[in-house]
Amino acid sequence: MENSNNNYKVLLVDLDDTLIMSGKVYNEALRYASKFLSSRYDLKEEDFFNLAKEKYDVIARNFPSVHTRHSRILLFRMALDEVLPDSYDLGILPDIEDMYWEFFMKNVKCFPYVKSTLAKLRRNGIKIAVVSDGDLALRIRKARSSGLLKYLNEIVASEEVIFEKPFSAIFTLALSRLGVEPHQAVMLGNNYKNDVRGAQLVDIKAGIFLPEKNANPVGQDGTIKPDFVIKRFDEVLKIFGLDESSSSK
Repeated sequence: MENSNNNYKVLLVDLDDTLIMSGKVYNEALRYASKFLSSRYDLKEEDFFNLAKEKYDVIARNFPSVHTRHSRILLFRMALDEVLPDSYDLGILPDIEDMYWEFFMKNVKCFPYVKSTLAKLRRNGIKIAVVSDGDLALRIRKARSSGLLKYLNEIVASEEVIFEKPFSAIFTLALSRLGVEPHQAVMLGNNYKNDVRGAQLVDIKAGIFLPEKNANPVGQDGTIKPDFVIKRFDEVLKIFGLDESSSSK
């Protein structure tokens, strides 16, 4: 065990596009499900795929701060309602959502150095909590499918507090469950507004993850200044006073 920086006891970390490379797989899963529906109902595959993406954006705009915006069953319903009003089987909706998420779970992978870094933090007494927008069950499934569950002390989902990041409740719930004060925690994510500003508003040190490949930074309005920026996941070890030189992918 190394001597870690005693100021920080906890890593709070976003899940999608911080621990796991979600963005590309979301798109692939949507195409996979769209292809199935297009074949089932004799639709033009590319047109339906684009319509489904459009409906995802509509849902995100209409539900910007609650976990409903992550629903896939709603986007498929909206898309099918538009192209096949009153002429498709409603029973297919939960099945197609399951198909979407099964594809995602089978194909999503962690960013390089994530597992070795989390393991090193745990060996040095640092607690780790995923702080993620959406429903709790899906956060747990994602962590389990990507092999991360064993490294985590907690998973906190916005479903548990109703409102999503940057609202403070999800951060304060995570701190409470881990038994630490804001100045003892570090937050890492890919969203400037939700992860960085949200954490900073409750006095948590917060940084942005900008890997050279598969980066998905969002939410920057030009006014948000992260406390740190890392391009390789194991660089977060320095924040805790730990050596990153022995990290492995």
